[in-house]
Amino acid sequence: MPLKLKFKSVFISLAFLCLASLAWCETASFIGQVSVDDINVRVDSTVTSAIVCSLPKASLVEVVSEAYDWYKIRLPKRAPSYVRKDLVECINTDQITGKCVSAKVIKDRINVRLSPNESGWIVGKINNLTVLNIVSETKDWYKIQPVHQSFGWVNKKFINKNLTHLVKKAEPLAGEKEIKQEVKAGKQLILEGVISPYGVVLWRKATHKLITSDNKLYFLKGNRKSLNSLNYHRVKVTGKLITPQESNHPIIEVDIIELLN
Repeated sequence: MPLKLKFKSVFISLAFLCLASLAWCETASFIGQVSVDDINVRVDSTVTSAIVCSLPKASLVEVVSEAYDWYKIRLPKRAPSYVRKDLVECINTDQITGKCVSAKVIKDRINVRLSPNESGWIVGKINNLTVLNIVSETKDWYKIQPVHQSFGWVNKKFINKNLTHLVKKAEPLAGEKEIKQEVKAGKQLILEGVISPYGVVLWRKATHKLITSDNKLYFLKGNRKSLNSLNYHRVKVTGKLITPQESNHPIIEVDIIELLN
């Protein structure tokens, strides 16, 4: 086979594999519903692995991948999660009790554990500057709300993929009319949604995206470290629209960003 044709064949094969891989990722990610009561979420895809927590019937779970008879899911809010105090820095305390209510990670890729000790199962890893909501504290550990990067496993037979009966038309955001008027007047926007990293968009340094409760997408331009610290959290953003109103995905220059519980 001529060298040119050989390279072409290899390139086509690699492209096909990449597309197949992307397609698999899309089909593997979905929102499922627990079909029976008291289903165990485990640290691994085996019936003998440690139990993280149990879920009641009709609970919704975010499935991120699958392996054989198991689904990998993001940990629900009821799941116990712990981080070492010396790996985070308290950034907000309760005015009455003086206890820490939110903290910022100060090391990279720290372990989230199932119990407050070094022998506890690792259920996730979080990066530097991530903001954590603190539930309680015990000696050298904080109990935290499960983060976006923590996972468990559930047997497939207990998860229902068909959720068409749950789909409802999204309700407009409160104050949506006022927001549209503000856009026309060139004033600031105030939006609430979940923030996540994105990358460079439209030749501007819009490094993050915000998805509102009605599934509208906005790109955010601002201090990258500040935005990174709030990844995968619900936030309130105040900023100016810096793209044409008719843009499919408008870009907002962030003035103020606040963490919402």
